[in-house]
Amino acid sequence: PSLDEQQIEEIDILVSEAMALNKELKFKLFKEGVAEDLIGTVQYLNYEQHKLHVKDHHDQTVYITMNDIIGVAYND
Repeated sequence: PSLDEQQIEEIDILVSEAMALNKELKFKLFKEGVAEDLIGTVQYLNYEQHKLHVKDHHDQTVYITMNDIIGVAYND
């Protein structure tokens, strides 16, 4: 599924806020035909490669391609 411009803008705002506040996010990803969830904090936003660097609960850095994101919310 692809996102429209408004959804992309909302995700950008949420990710930026979460980075500034060091808040955990729950990402809904769609990779290779399968939806999956990832919970973590965004460490870095790489605009050139269109990737997020996310630290998960296992203290591992996971690289998320922005095109794989179909939803984002605070993990409250």
